Amino acid sequence: MTDAYRPPIDDILFLLRRVIDTERVLALPAYGHVDAAALEAAIRQAGRIAADVVAPTNAEADRVGARFDNGSVRLPPGMRRAYDAFRAGGWPSLALPEKFGGQAMPELAQAAVSEMINGASLAFSMLVVVGRAAARVLLAHGSHEIQATYVPRLTSGEWSGAIVMTEPHAGSDIARARTRATRNEDGSYDLTGTKIFISFGEHDATRQICHIVLARTDQGLAGAAGLSLFLVPKFLVSPDGALGRRNAVRASRIEDKMGICGSPTCEMRFEGATGHLLGAPGRGLQNMFTMINTMRLEVALEGVGVAGAALDRALAYAAERVQGGSRAARAQPIIAHADVRRMLLTMKAQTGGARGLAYEIAWLLDIARGAGDREAASLASFLLPIAKARCTDLAVEAASRAVQVHGGHGYISDHGVEQLLRDARITPIYEGTNGIQGIDLVLRRLGRDGGRSFDALARRIETDCESRPPDPELRDIGDAVVHGLARLRAASAHLLDRLGAGATDDALAGATPYLSLAGTVVMAWMWLRMARAAGADPHGEEIRALARYFALEIAPTVDALAASIRAGSAHLFALDAGQIARL
Repeated sequence: MTDAYRPPIDDILFLLRRVIDTERVLALPAYGHVDAAALEAAIRQAGRIAADVVAPTNAEADRVGARFDNGSVRLPPGMRRAYDAFRAGGWPSLALPEKFGGQAMPELAQAAVSEMINGASLAFSMLVVVGRAAARVLLAHGSHEIQATYVPRLTSGEWSGAIVMTEPHAGSDIARARTRATRNEDGSYDLTGTKIFISFGEHDATRQICHIVLARTDQGLAGAAGLSLFLVPKFLVSPDGALGRRNAVRASRIEDKMGICGSPTCEMRFEGATGHLLGAPGRGLQNMFTMINTMRLEVALEGVGVAGAALDRALAYAAERVQGGSRAARAQPIIAHADVRRMLLTMKAQTGGARGLAYEIAWLLDIARGAGDREAASLASFLLPIAKARCTDLAVEAASRAVQVHGGHGYISDHGVEQLLRDARITPIYEGTNGIQGIDLVLRRLGRDGGRSFDALARRIETDCESRPPDPELRDIGDAVVHGLARLRAASAHLLDRLGAGATDDALAGATPYLSLAGTVVMAWMWLRMARAAGADPHGEEIRALARYFALEIAPTVDALAASIRAGSAHLFALDAGQIARL
């Protein structure tokens, strides 16, 4: 029971066939080698890999965990076998360039595959995503020689990657990094320092690990200005690509964690390790954002995948678990009870809306990259912190509701839903906590461009609402979108006003509710689009009913969120730190 996973292929294909303008993406020259049939075939095959190869490793990986032994890390045996099968199927290469051995599929395809692998095993998915993120960084900032040597092997999955940013004293404030990089006469650098919370920083699934490391090249400059980005391989590489001696980078321990126990979270020590500069000196933090933007969408899809897995298990249990009954009435499956229905429908509505939001961003990235569309790139940038935060928050909520639906059976390990809750809990934390996503959204995405990106998004939603004739059956969800967008416009104007007046505390006090408000409005818009597209779909009645449920049960939260945004910061700072500690 704990290994069961049913990939939501029908839901994914409905989005890609009827809601997202997939045809526009496939018409771009960059994706001219892909047609709709090939795209759907890849998604179906990925669903089989997720269900039959990856999911069976999930419970074992949680139970056994990664093991640390004198600097080496051993993965659960099933995870290593699953990775070998995943790599043999060519899945690491899916959305990477053909020039380096990739399949150059659109981001929409990668989104679908990522969602299903995440739903099957979040721990396993981490091994896959860090390799893809490392390849993206090298493609953007590596020299031609580095790209030629490293990217094909990352693309094939022969080598893996690790993203190495966090330090013990700094946490999320990575601009405070102390790891130092000293330039050698041959142009390489020696890196010395300690990093923590490094996913798959050491393991035995691949021999080579390509560490992408943030380090300080100018000790005289504080903050981001003195930071640069480096490639530090586990083994040094000769010009012909052969592995040489072990580099001076090692894992000193792995963390005992609440969840994703099969994914080793390492403390890494660099003791004069040889590194290669990526991009210009002093641009490390800016260059790292190549990876951060990729990872934000990936983590959003982690949220969608885990929420979908939790929903699937809760639905199956509620349909078969019989409770109640008396002489006058027969016992019924618990899905007949109003409270259980509310939990299940909330899970379905939130998961569907979150999926739509994430796939819309994948579509925008495809249009931005394939057509050089700057507005699409700007919209994706605005939506990424919203998606990362909302999809992961909803994953935790969905997993918690799945435990509640199972009752006592959910609290024990037999059904696997308590593992989903433990695994999901990291997603609102890593790759920038969700509070940081709110700060980024308000200060950078909204404030830095004076609201232009938001205005472009709002116009797109308004145009969509105005260009389609009203449908009485969809009035509830249509009204919810219009009402929510009005609240979001007013909130955006208020925050811009506060920033313009120098009242940054007021603006930041509203950052998290603003992020939730924006996410709710965009998901309502996605449900309106899905309801319009349902038409003669076999599940059309269900889709329209879920859209109406979202409108009646979830969308009304926009009013409370808007009020919170306008409340300012005075009540948050009415007590000093000492007074709060005494409460």
